[in-house]
Amino acid sequence: MSAAGRVLASIGFVLFGVLGSTTGCRPELPALALRALPLPDGKPALLPGARGPLSDRVASYAIHAKLDTATHRISATETLRWKHDGVAPVASVPLHLYMNAFKSDATAFMREARTSPRFTRANGAAPGWIEVPSIVHDGVEVRDRARFGEDETTLEVPLAAPVAPGVELVLEIRFEVQLPELVARTGYQGAFHMLGQWFPKIGVLTVEGGAQRWHCDTFHANSEFFADFGVYDVDLDVPDDVVVAASGVLAAARELGGGRRLLTYRAEDVHDFAWMADPYMQVLVGLARSDVGEVEVRIYHRPAYAAYAARHLEAARRTVATFGRLFGAYPWSVLSVIDTPLAALNAGGMEYPTLVTTLGDVALEGAHVAEQVTIHEVGHNWFQGMLASNEVDEAFLDEGVNEYADGLVMDEMFGAAASEVNLPWLHLGYWEIESLPTDAGRLVSPIATRSYEFAPHEYGPATYAKTAQVLKTLEWLAGREALLRALGRYARSGAFHHPTRADLFAAFDAGLGGDFGWFYRPAFLEPGGVDFVLADIDDKPGDQRLTVANVGRLPCAADVVVRFADGTAKTVRWDGRGGWHSFVFTEAAQIAGAEIDPEHHVLLEHERLGNGVEPARLAPSARAAARIGFWAQTLEQVVGL
Repeated sequence: MSAAGRVLASIGFVLFGVLGSTTGCRPELPALALRALPLPDGKPALLPGARGPLSDRVASYAIHAKLDTATHRISATETLRWKHDGVAPVASVPLHLYMNAFKSDATAFMREARTSPRFTRANGAAPGWIEVPSIVHDGVEVRDRARFGEDETTLEVPLAAPVAPGVELVLEIRFEVQLPELVARTGYQGAFHMLGQWFPKIGVLTVEGGAQRWHCDTFHANSEFFADFGVYDVDLDVPDDVVVAASGVLAAARELGGGRRLLTYRAEDVHDFAWMADPYMQVLVGLARSDVGEVEVRIYHRPAYAAYAARHLEAARRTVATFGRLFGAYPWSVLSVIDTPLAALNAGGMEYPTLVTTLGDVALEGAHVAEQVTIHEVGHNWFQGMLASNEVDEAFLDEGVNEYADGLVMDEMFGAAASEVNLPWLHLGYWEIESLPTDAGRLVSPIATRSYEFAPHEYGPATYAKTAQVLKTLEWLAGREALLRALGRYARSGAFHHPTRADLFAAFDAGLGGDFGWFYRPAFLEPGGVDFVLADIDDKPGDQRLTVANVGRLPCAADVVVRFADGTAKTVRWDGRGGWHSFVFTEAAQIAGAEIDPEHHVLLEHERLGNGVEPARLAPSARAAARIGFWAQTLEQVVGL
């Protein structure tokens, strides 16, 4: 998932309305012209120091695709090679046909997307679809016996004969794609073409508890992707006036005549392949340092966006360096970043292995929206690119963990106090913005909910913001160094596999240097948030009592700062469990005030109005109301009213 949702909720897009953007008036696009035949990259798909193969390479694809930019249609053939690594023979295999999500407004995706401005289409927008007229297995045509799933975004394909464990399945597939007008990551807008999730793709077979199970879900609006690693060899037959960016490296290029050319790309140890074609793109190239070699970073942008290309490049370089140091080296030779045109905003802010799209070109000096989106999408090359977790079932493992890690790069680049906005009249840090999108206490869905089973409007707040808030709070509880050590353990051990939340929790247990399961397990697995209340102060000198309560559903420790009338102060640590707790103070000076979590370390808490109080302001009637409210909330929490 892109960072666009978070950006739209951040100050960057508020400032769009105040001061406008650079896209308000664009110069005319140049006339279309023949582009020189690109030279092959002359480098391997993997950096030499990566010493591949890095994965089991279960699902590999050889695709030959021809793009007609006038009709926005693709004609293609595909050879799918799948290694059966399960425990029992398979008589059929499921294929994803993601493009059929845009076939009509009746698909599961489009029904669910009606409330999402980014995923809905303009009235009368051209639909998209994928047709698969032929699937051949072992010389036998099997397409006529294949059946669609819940809707036409999945297809169950019976095989000519069962495939035993350890045997490679080969399917020869012919397909045709009609691209939609740009919607939800893919399609066309004018001359711009973005091709994501565009080819028949096999599901993932896992072995759980000794039994094997296919994962090939209907394409839902909130769900993303889950696929096996492999090798992609892709021939793209395209017009000679377009610039192409694609996953992997350009292995070969030749003219076909008649205004067309053939570009051959190779990508290794990836679980997807995406590409873009556009006649107006320019390219800014730079290098990023990886422990296994130098990465060539390419920023594709139209001429009107040239002023932002260097910013996107620096953000990408810094992400490769920081994520590489903390979570394992970027292993591929090339990283492509596409700065989508404003009219193609729905394609911006999306991730694929070795290729991402960005956005956020804001005409406001000091607003770091452009960098933040690029950092988020490049970061996905770790959290989902290398760690191919199941985004359908456990979206927080890529989106939320990545959202937390983005802040590390933003703070390094711009300083923690102004990592989002740095203006003479306004400074905002990444974590100030990150605490805004949701009130975790009101969420009824746990973070670890399947992406398509969230309560309405809760997928984004829980998956992105709440997950990042949990991790930031855990950083305070366990210490920054300990959390980064645990996340590094998770990332390195899970790279080029399919890690689950059990793997993340195991890394926490092993790497945090203490038992913090009491916090992070309910934080991920249960709904709600933290809500501290300073319930009562009995300020009798020499025997003073301060009662605090956590009336939220999740436990969390906090500091409580108590100020006395003589100017002294005392900080006590409260474990935040058990509903309520009374602290006793023997100081002669009366309590002059108190506050729970004054430094705002507990990002899961958003109802902070009850966190501080001064006795002089606490009239008897107010004290009574506070006590009644506290005990009522406690009773409700205990008995489940």
